[in-house]
Amino acid sequence: MRSTLRPPTLAWLLLVALSLTPGCAARWAYQQGLGEAKKGNWDLAVARLTRALQKDPDNIGYKIALENARSHSSRQHQLEGRKHVAADDLEKAAEELGIAINFDPANRAAADDLALVRDKVRSRAAERQRLAEFEADKIRAQGAQYPVPVLSPRNPAAIAMSFPDQSLEKVFTALGKVAGVNVLFDEGFRDKPKVTVNLMGVSFEEALEQLTFSNRLFYKVLDRNTIIIVPEGQPKRRQYDDVFLRTFYLRNTETKDVEAVIKGVLGAQGKVASNATLGAITVTGTIDQLALAERVIEANDKARGEVVVELQILEVNRTRAKEYGLKLASYTAGVGFAPTGNEFVDGALPASLNIRAHLLSSLNLSDFIVSIPSGITAKFLQSDITTRILAAPKLRAAEGKKTSLKIGQEVPIPVTTFQTTVQQPGQGGFTPATSFQYKPVGVSLQITPRIAAGGEITLEMSAEFSSVGAPAIVGGQSLPSFLTRNVDGVLRLRDGETTLLGGLLQRNENSTVGGMFGVQDIPLLGSLFSSHDTKTEDTEILISITPRLVRAPQVTEADLKPLYIGTQDLPKVPSARPPLFGAPDQPAASPKPQASPGAPTPTPRPSPAAGAPPAATTRPAVAAALTPLDAKVKPGEATAVSVVLMNAQDLTGVEVVVAFDPALLEGLDAAAGSLMTLGGLPVGAERSIEPGRVRVKLSRASGVAGSGVVAAVTLRGLKEGTSSVTVDTLTVTTASGREQVRVASPVHITVQP
Repeated sequence: MRSTLRPPTLAWLLLVALSLTPGCAARWAYQQGLGEAKKGNWDLAVARLTRALQKDPDNIGYKIALENARSHSSRQHQLEGRKHVAADDLEKAAEELGIAINFDPANRAAADDLALVRDKVRSRAAERQRLAEFEADKIRAQGAQYPVPVLSPRNPAAIAMSFPDQSLEKVFTALGKVAGVNVLFDEGFRDKPKVTVNLMGVSFEEALEQLTFSNRLFYKVLDRNTIIIVPEGQPKRRQYDDVFLRTFYLRNTETKDVEAVIKGVLGAQGKVASNATLGAITVTGTIDQLALAERVIEANDKARGEVVVELQILEVNRTRAKEYGLKLASYTAGVGFAPTGNEFVDGALPASLNIRAHLLSSLNLSDFIVSIPSGITAKFLQSDITTRILAAPKLRAAEGKKTSLKIGQEVPIPVTTFQTTVQQPGQGGFTPATSFQYKPVGVSLQITPRIAAGGEITLEMSAEFSSVGAPAIVGGQSLPSFLTRNVDGVLRLRDGETTLLGGLLQRNENSTVGGMFGVQDIPLLGSLFSSHDTKTEDTEILISITPRLVRAPQVTEADLKPLYIGTQDLPKVPSARPPLFGAPDQPAASPKPQASPGAPTPTPRPSPAAGAPPAATTRPAVAAALTPLDAKVKPGEATAVSVVLMNAQDLTGVEVVVAFDPALLEGLDAAAGSLMTLGGLPVGAERSIEPGRVRVKLSRASGVAGSGVVAAVTLRGLKEGTSSVTVDTLTVTTASGREQVRVASPVHITVQP
């Protein structure tokens, strides 16, 4: 069938074709832009007017309208940005202000606001970075040695000496000559004329420790070549022992608690002060006393344990009612006088009647009314009503902190006091003044949790359940009465274990017996013609408690290990003290003489006598290793991996790249080790931290020799697993040039829950 287009359809197609021309499309977009501008949708207005100007670039009106819309949109985004600044949402504020500047580059106010917001964002990021580096700073501070003098390196060979019946002073002098150390004596030193000493297979430090301990002496290093022997005693200790000051910043525990523990450990020997505002404890004492304080703080500064206590509080009300027996409609009978012409008032005769005397002769039986019970009812009713009011709150509580829960209302209680008033001289009176006190009524619960290191939870609980009772008449006033039940106790539960507390019962019983007078007292018949009403109300409180462990105190294996602290009279922590001898000295480079042709070969010189420093030998090869071999951390905890360089000579620079699994570990920081900082010279550092890789380049002005840590890399655990930590490249810079050092064995870090 042939179809033809109707004229309206042709007109519509023609109109659409005309609207698709550039001029019509531009005007259409322009009109849309103006409409959006009237609505306040400036972003859409800018988009529509931009399209209109693209269709007709030479239209001045379109350009003016677009600039106006861009200006309004810029100010609108600027206002939104300032709102986000007030709400402390700096990232969103920077985004809004950036859009404002893009719409109107001439908006200087928005540009200034954006600059301030970006400064705040950078400051906040820097502060977050500083807080994240706290653990790394703490590890570096713990690894730093105390600035005390140490002896210059000496022959490490074992000593074999015997002194029969020699003076003690000569023994110390001979021992110093063997080790190449000058030995001085304090003015209070008293020599022993005859002592017998056998030193076999011990080092100089061990020999020195044995001699001083057995003779009630101690020694102090004065410089790299000299020690002094001092008699043991508190006055001399105060004179010679080095005293240091160190501040510890707590992260979890209250300063007053840790301060009390430190004072209990150190006694009167150390000085301890605390700053509760900063959470800092400052300890002044010797190296051993500071080591004891550090161990105490590490063992006690643990994050508080937390639990979530799931409670279910049920109040069960049960009401039982029984009604049975025969009950008359009324237990009263009477005769009433109602002569004709007297009306009932509210269905009953009045109390007295007024009758004229001449009518008394006409009274008869019809003027009297007799009232008797009109019916009898038999009841066999029994009802049982049970009501439950359920509350199921969840409380999160920190260890040792009381957490309270109150559910209910406050009931006003009038309190009347009397004030003395004087109306006239010699006359007085009392004026009552009534005020109101509010008593909370409902459920009041207080819980204080204690969490053991093994995860067991102890709850100190106090619960009170109160309700409003029947009003009581006191002094002519109707006052509220209260029903209160309390329970206090201590529970010890495991994580997820549920216990149910009950037995808080209250019972009210009411019994009523009604019947006909006289008949009620007749056996059997009285029970038959009487009614019995019995009502029993039982109220019971049930408490269901389930603790859920959120976090337990993180007690590590290091906290459980004992620490050797010397004797009762003299605390001493050998692990905290620096070694007696320092790093090996840098050997002096001597030019090798060139032998002329035909010259005789020089004869080797004999070996030096015992105790003399050995001659320089061939320099051993430089070696490197990672330490520790195995480490275990938890997600979120940090650990340090040290790069140890051995047999370094004239070391001026180190460049190392450490690789690891980025899915398990995250790089935090890289710093110079003790070997690079030897002598107190500044060390330049360039760090680059990427996912799975940390690069650090260290340099110093003068060379250093010896063995030790050259770089320490701080890593943080992300999720459970074991990652290998390897050294991709290790380049050392010495006076002879750059040298690649190979680290063969990787280390492993296990991230465990």
